[in-house]
Amino acid sequence: MRIVEINDAYRVLKLKVEYEDDLWVLYNILSVGDIVYAKTTRELKTSSGSKRKSMVLGVKVEWTEFQPFTTRLRVHGIIVEGPRELDLVGQRHTLKVDVGDEVLIYREKRWSSSDIEYIDKYSKKGYVNALAIGIDYDEVAIAIIRDYGIEEISSFPLNLPGKDSPENREEVVYSRAYEIANMVINECRKREVNIVVIAGLGSLKNILKNRLEDMDKKIKIYLEDTSTGGISAIYEALRREAVMKILEDYSIVEEEKLIGEFLEKLSENVDIVRYGLSDVEKVVEYGVIEKVMVVSELVRSYNEEERRRVEEVLRKAESMGAKIKIFTSTHETYNQLKQLGGIAAILRFKLSRHEAC
Repeated sequence: MRIVEINDAYRVLKLKVEYEDDLWVLYNILSVGDIVYAKTTRELKTSSGSKRKSMVLGVKVEWTEFQPFTTRLRVHGIIVEGPRELDLVGQRHTLKVDVGDEVLIYREKRWSSSDIEYIDKYSKKGYVNALAIGIDYDEVAIAIIRDYGIEEISSFPLNLPGKDSPENREEVVYSRAYEIANMVINECRKREVNIVVIAGLGSLKNILKNRLEDMDKKIKIYLEDTSTGGISAIYEALRREAVMKILEDYSIVEEEKLIGEFLEKLSENVDIVRYGLSDVEKVVEYGVIEKVMVVSELVRSYNEEERRRVEEVLRKAESMGAKIKIFTSTHETYNQLKQLGGIAAILRFKLSRHEAC
């Protein structure tokens, strides 16, 4: 979730939905009476029949729900603002909010500090920390990718020997690659980064990639061919689809980390974890859940009773300080969690099944 704008004395809040988790956040912060402005379509009758037209509408919220089998959040209510020539004010409409959408929300009584803190917490979580390297045989630059922009950490010339002494040049190339790899590993560990983009031309970026993989196999590395090296190479790579690849994979990295932690704790002691909706429901009342993960299929279940039960578990767990992660990828982690009943929790401390009954 990204906060695009807050103004009008904290009454107007503009948000960018970046992950499916963000739809859950939005679902929790919207209240009856809020006015939500978003792009939508509406069927309009014409003299020749009817057609669907794209427009921006302001809808006064009556109720919200997750749409089964989709990634959409449905916002139901009454139109309070729209194209004047269509005379839609007072009619009912449903906004369908999806990942990638921007919404503007007006709240008459202002947004509370707790609401802003809640959104801000998720907005910080949404930003991916990835490290980018721009490299060729003349120079190298290292930067952190933030908010679709970059923060340069270091840049320097490589000072390689000339091509007239190939043996010495090759030795220095590998030596420099090792030095750069050490710098990158240190930055990754210091900043808790596990995704790296190497942009450049020639074979040097492949040599660096191999060095990094030898030193830390947990780091996920992307290679991008560019026309130059240094900071220019990083900007060139980010103008392509490199960032989108990172964003997609970042969610998978998070999921892998969580499911790995869960399975490790499960193998150590079954009383430190719970899985399956019924078992997680039993422990949520005790306030002992540290982390809860759920497949998006359950959050959007067509079975309304099941969906409400899942929502209640997530709300209670979150209100007691638990971290929530909705698994949305088609990665193996999703299937692993699904086989565990679609929902699983890591507890703050051991709680026997007998105590939780």
